[in-house]
Amino acid sequence: MSEKKKSCDCEKGSPKWMTTFTDMNMLLLTFFVLLVSMSTLDKKKILESFGSFQGSAGILHGSPNEVSAQNIMTRINVVEQTGSANAKTVETLREYVKSSNLSEVVSVIETKKGVSIRVLDSLLFAPGQSEVRSDAVPFLNKVSTVIIDSPYYVHVEGHTDDTPIRSARFPSNWELSTARAVSVVRYLIKEGINPQTLSAGGFGEFHPLLPNITTENRAKNRRVEINLVSPEFAETNKNIFEEDNGGQ
Repeated sequence: MSEKKKSCDCEKGSPKWMTTFTDMNMLLLTFFVLLVSMSTLDKKKILESFGSFQGSAGILHGSPNEVSAQNIMTRINVVEQTGSANAKTVETLREYVKSSNLSEVVSVIETKKGVSIRVLDSLLFAPGQSEVRSDAVPFLNKVSTVIIDSPYYVHVEGHTDDTPIRSARFPSNWELSTARAVSVVRYLIKEGINPQTLSAGGFGEFHPLLPNITTENRAKNRRVEINLVSPEFAETNKNIFEEDNGGQ
């Protein structure tokens, strides 16, 4: 009768060397992620790389979708310049807001579209009115000087809270919010802003920043937003400021 084979006294689980191997892989991954995060685009090398693609006999040659290195570099330059312009605009406006003690009523935000200037209605208008107050003139003049020579498209939005308004001039918040946006646009035109770069819209109470449940929230929802839209975003989104000519 043959002897029974002795069972292997092996430890359960993965071998010990796997722990060291996994640690080494994680360190290498961290190292390469750090390298990528610290790297910058070398435009010359990008051009050389795409040049080698275009010079080869691959599928890119003569294709309708042929990659243009110059177009790619132009795109990169536009994105970099747009980001720099937005940051400079935000910094300039924030410094003015702070120095003019307007931080409670004006906020400047960088968005994916460009720059948004949110102004509470208390600075711009009397309650229930759409005429620009004289107190708002210095602020609007500053905004005008910032954007007059810039490439931005300017879309002005009027917003209200949910308190109903039923006056002879403004039957609802729609009319009030639209009239306020138009008043700001008219003032910018008077200050020399190109009308072709301007548009206005009223949103009534339907796009609040905060729930209309307190007096403070309602005050923040009653606002005008002066949105500076970068040409890069406008071009990508079919430029809503351009007249629709029915495809002609």
